[in-house]
Formats: sequence, C-alpha cells, structure tokens
Amino acid sequence: MGKKEAGPEEGKRDCSINNINSVFGEDFFKMLLMSANVWVSFLDPDTRVKIWNSAAERMSGYSAEEVMDSSEIWMKLYPDPGYRKAITEKIHKLLSETESLDKFESKILRKDGETRIISWNTKEIRNDAEKCEGYFIIGLDITDIVRAETGLNVLLMNANVLITFLDRQGRIRIWNRFAEEISGYEAAEVLGANEIWKKLYPDPLYRKQITKNILDIVSDSQRREMFETEIQTKSGEKKNILWNTRMMYDYDRNLDGYVAIGLDITREKEMQAEIFRYIGHSVMRLKYPVEIIRDNLYELHEKIKGGDIGTEEILLELMIEIKNSEQILINLQDLNKAVQSSFKEMPAEMKDFLLQ
Repeated sequence: MGKKEAGPEEGKRDCSINNINSVFGEDFFKMLLMSANVWVSFLDPDTRVKIWNSAAERMSGYSAEEVMDSSEIWMKLYPDPGYRKAITEKIHKLLSETESLDKFESKILRKDGETRIISWNTKEIRNDAEKCEGYFIIGLDITDIVRAETGLNVLLMNANVLITFLDRQGRIRIWNRFAEEISGYEAAEVLGANEIWKKLYPDPLYRKQITKNILDIVSDSQRREMFETEIQTKSGEKKNILWNTRMMYDYDRNLDGYVAIGLDITREKEMQAEIFRYIGHSVMRLKYPVEIIRDNLYELHEKIKGGDIGTEEILLELMIEIKNSEQILINLQDLNKAVQSSFKEMPAEMKDFLLQ
C-alpha cells in the first residue's frame, strides 16, 4: 500500500480546551482566573460562591474565606431587600431568556460602606443534560466611569451654550437645556428624529445651503472656522447662532455622529447693528458743522488775502467758528457716551473690533 496522505484536517494542531489544558495545565488557568484584574466568581445553582478571585476581594472588600460556600454575600452586597429583590428578579428573567447577562449594571455596598457600580457579564453553565451547573460571573468596577459620565452629562445639559449630538442620519440624540431655551423646542419634541432642522430652517434653499456648508467644514479636518446661521424658533422669532460642528468617531474610528455647539449671538448682532447705525447717524451730524467751518474759513482766508476785512471782523468770524467747533465736540461727547454704554454689554471681540 502506498503512503497515506494527510487529510485536510490532519496535521493541524488541536486547539480544543482539553488540548490547551494538556499543554498549560489546569493550574495555569486557575492562576489566570484568580489573578485577573476583573471580578471573577463562580456560583453553584443555589448561588453559593465556589470561586472568588483577588479582584472580587478587592472590589467588594470581602475575602474569599468570608464568602466561600455561602450565598450570604449577596445580602451584604445588596442590603436593601427591595433593591436586592428587583436585581434578582431582573437577573433571573434575563438568564431565562438568553442564558447570559451582558453589561448588566448594579450598585453594591462594599464591606467598608462605600457604594460602587459594577458592570456584570454572567453566563449560565449547563451540562450535557442541559441541567444548570452554576453561573460564571465577571464584574468590572465602572464607578469612576459612571461618575465622570454623569458629571459630563450634567455639564453638557446645563451649559450656557446650545449642545446637540446627531447620529449619522442626523437624528438628535442630545438636546441640552440651553438648546430648549434658544429654540423653544423641548428635548422630548426633537430626540430620535431629524425633523427639527426643517423647523429651524423652514426655507428649503437656505437649509440646503446650510447643510452643504456644514458638510464642507466637518469633512475637512484642517478647517476649524465657526459658521453663523439664522434659525427660526418655535415662536417664529429669528435668532443668530454661531456654530462649531465636529465629526465624532467610535473606538474603531468609524463615524459615530456629529456634535454641534451653538452660541446665541442675536443680541450681539443687534448691538453691533445699533452701534453702526448710531455711528453713521453721528457722522452725518458731524459732517454738516465741519463743512460749515471749512467753507467759512475758506471765505475768511480769501478776504484776508484780498485785504477786504478788518481785524475786528476777523476776530468775529473766528469766534463763530469756535462756536461751531464746540458743537462738534458736544456731538463727539454724545457719541462717546453711547459707545461706552454699549461697551458694558458688548463681547470682548466686538470691543476689539471697534477699537482697532
């Protein structure tokens, strides 16, 4: 007989659990579980603890000796009977439906009295006869993450600027308190949909132009400029918003959505227009007396040059021009007072612009 050729599966390394155990040994996996940086425990069908690793000790404050072969630990971690019952019922419900829990969060009370938030991943272990042999539990302490997210959420929702987050389809996922105040639309009216943009920009052509400008800016990572739009609020009022919009990406660098921060500059725009109107009006008020002084001084110059005027008449003409000059000074003082009054409410950027 000829030499038997190896089949497609022959010669490959057996990567089954049994083979891995034979290579590394059971002690290796026990050491891995016990020293992992996540809470690892195993419970029998009656929720008695059979495995309680060092991270479980650290996160709960209870040593393995205190919890092993007992289910009393759950009464200690969840001392409130009502909360413990609600958590237990929810876990049993989810396990009966999917045989596993993924990122299930609950609050535990540590031995030292500190409350921590744990994200649980739980898997029901069944034997060949489909009988439950216990539950494998992995827990991650997310207390600091949740607190940071909560703090950030409070900051975002109460910031004095319009903050909104849009998913890739332009649907609103975040609509903070100031967005409600500026637009007149409450979060409940806009979340989960993209209809708000048709309401804020009812003119289709203007809305199309705004959309194009936004996409041009966010698609170019080198562009950082802000852009201004005029929105129509729920009450029909027009407001000027200065926007800063950026693309947001997930951990895999896939587009997650867009964050838009808007500053209501309506009052600043009105003040700017008022100041420019007043300056224009004041210029016209100054123009007439200046032209009179110019013309009078030219006539006086010609008279003096021709020798057709005496000293007393020259002095009289000069006194008239002094009076005209005093009126110009009064007009300038009025303008200065008006500008100073406006400066009290004016943003620093506008002050710099006017003082250049």
